[in-house]
Amino acid sequence: MPTGGDDELARLARDVPAVAELLDEYGPAGPSVPALQRPPRAHRPRGPRTPLLVGVLLVALLGLRLGWPHIVTLTDYLVNGDPTFRVGASAGPVPEGGRMRAAAPLPDTPDPDEYAYIDEVDTDVPVTFDPCRPIHYVVHDPYDLGDTGRDAIADAVAEVSDATGLAFVFDGYTDEKPSRSRSLRMPQYERQWAPVLIAWSDPKETPRLDGSIVGLGGPRESDRPTGRRSWVTGTIELDTPTLGPWLGSPLRRADAHGVIVHELGHVLGADHPVAGDQLMSAQNGPGTLQDGDRYAFARLGSGPCLR
Repeated sequence: MPTGGDDELARLARDVPAVAELLDEYGPAGPSVPALQRPPRAHRPRGPRTPLLVGVLLVALLGLRLGWPHIVTLTDYLVNGDPTFRVGASAGPVPEGGRMRAAAPLPDTPDPDEYAYIDEVDTDVPVTFDPCRPIHYVVHDPYDLGDTGRDAIADAVAEVSDATGLAFVFDGYTDEKPSRSRSLRMPQYERQWAPVLIAWSDPKETPRLDGSIVGLGGPRESDRPTGRRSWVTGTIELDTPTLGPWLGSPLRRADAHGVIVHELGHVLGADHPVAGDQLMSAQNGPGTLQDGDRYAFARLGSGPCLR
């Protein structure tokens, strides 16, 4: 998976002595300063808060002075740690039009039965996320799947990022439980919009996860008047009693991956098509992205910038 954050920090260390001093003192990831409530993790040591925050401010000020693009992604990395999860959001050259990363190539238009959108702003023009901002997400992990669950989500996010051209940032773990009345804004996250919540859940916590349903997902629309409707966050609930064992099975791991990609597709605005042979079909079809899926994902990643 991409690890562009380390390369970017190395470049900054060469160009800016103050950054080099920070790296010498704290290492490339810096001490972990949880912006969210996280379960204790042996691989996330806690460190002093003040020096890191001073360093973040210093880097941010230097970035503004030197005109670095998307300095917010750099500070996200310093605060939240592992650059593995800054999928497609490295602070490198800005693609044309202000996108976080280049749009995915648009495949030939498939049969209309092979793709569908949850909502449209015009005929066959889907409501989309803003491609000029990264999509932040958090993980709720009451089953303590740990690295196994985290990496399964990151793998699916990486595939969706490639298929859409959208950038994602992993903000860490949260104790927030899935709720159908989830707010668009939550003070605990200190962001304009609540990040996408990916919850390892179960039928007791999420009653709709019953029978053959092992995943649920969907987007939430901005409530601010703009020139174009847009998605700003979303929620995914995954049936851990079913999918958890799949993650540890060589024969079923790919099936679990397909479920997570499918639900991420719903968060981005893809709906179930009429055809039954697509990943976004109601029964996950073949479990891998097909022509209709790739077309829909590319369209959902090619919306206009809304800044």
